[in-house]
Amino acid sequence: MMPDAASTPLAEPTKRVGMAWLLAFALAWFGFWLLIVLPGQFMVLKLASVLDPVGKVASSSFMIAEMSLVIVVSVPFIGVACDRTRTRFGRRRAWILGGFVTATAPFAFVGAQASWPLAALLLGVVSLGQAAVLVALSAVIADQVPREQRGRASAAMGVPQVIALAGGMVVVTMLVTDVAQSWFVIAILALASSVPFLVILRDTEPGPLLPRARFRMLRRSDLRGYHDFSWAMLSRVLINAGNLTGTTYLLYFLADVLKVPNPDEALTTLIFVYLGACAAASWLSGILSDRWRMRRHFVAASAALQAAAALCLAFVPTWESAMIAAVLLGFGFGTFLAVDQALITDVLPNPASRARDLGIINSAQYLPVAPVVGWLVLGVAGYSELYAVTAAIIVTGGIVVYRIRGVR
Repeated sequence: MMPDAASTPLAEPTKRVGMAWLLAFALAWFGFWLLIVLPGQFMVLKLASVLDPVGKVASSSFMIAEMSLVIVVSVPFIGVACDRTRTRFGRRRAWILGGFVTATAPFAFVGAQASWPLAALLLGVVSLGQAAVLVALSAVIADQVPREQRGRASAAMGVPQVIALAGGMVVVTMLVTDVAQSWFVIAILALASSVPFLVILRDTEPGPLLPRARFRMLRRSDLRGYHDFSWAMLSRVLINAGNLTGTTYLLYFLADVLKVPNPDEALTTLIFVYLGACAAASWLSGILSDRWRMRRHFVAASAALQAAAALCLAFVPTWESAMIAAVLLGFGFGTFLAVDQALITDVLPNPASRARDLGIINSAQYLPVAPVVGWLVLGVAGYSELYAVTAAIIVTGGIVVYRIRGVR
């Protein structure tokens, strides 16, 4: 019997995935995002304020930048290895499981360290595991999800990011307030979240292994020659960098500028407002972008909304303005999360290197632009200038997306 298109190695998938698959996929991403967004948005900053209260901006910036650099550097190598893996357990499944174990084991003990350099050492190992999970989970979309469902799959990847941030914030600020215990609990939750997808996932047949000579040629291929792929990468880097530049130091903004009585609770409140707007925008945008076969306009609109949120904080630094900014940022980032991954998957240049290429473009968003920009701007100016720079970065990312020609 002849194989259908969905089972032919490297062919575009045609068989639709079910709701159970999407929910399990979303839960695996929820576990991944717990390990990514909580440290960057709160846990590292809180840890630095305990271990190094005087130099908290510098030490927290270093740890966040270190994690980003490890992911960016390791992802291309892990991506190539993932594409070439042949095991009875499956190539994507093996890297998802190995990545979660490598990330969560040291993560559990970060909060128990007596100095921030020791915590930074463990976070370097955590980042290697994060890179493996990012590569393998991203490749699953290209392997198994047909084009007409990729908006939904992108939403299943993106929506859990804000749910993880909101739910995780409740855990670490209200339920488990001890710093050491909070890192341990988040590690257990993240590992448990990966189990359903590991059980339900059926890896696609990878096809024949490339000869060594051809593998070298593929590895040396110049990705800059792929017009749409390169512009999609630049757009993603800029929008994510702007978003992270504005949100990473929000805890310090609330404490040092707005001087709210309880910055931890205030940040949690903003995150819940942000979550509601983000969830509403994300799922709707994923469905509409699939129906209309339109990606670029959604990305540009998301950039405009996020830039408006940053300008609210830059020119009107009040609590009321922060609430409005949370709504705008939620609508903007929710739209971006729902559409961007679908756009990226649609412009992949080579089906033989899906894990590598998706890994590269997904890890590019972790370039340590945010901590570097934050450290430089806050070193010579203030938070108003920081949020103005944030808006400029995001707007540039929204403009760049129109350089992509292969999708609408």
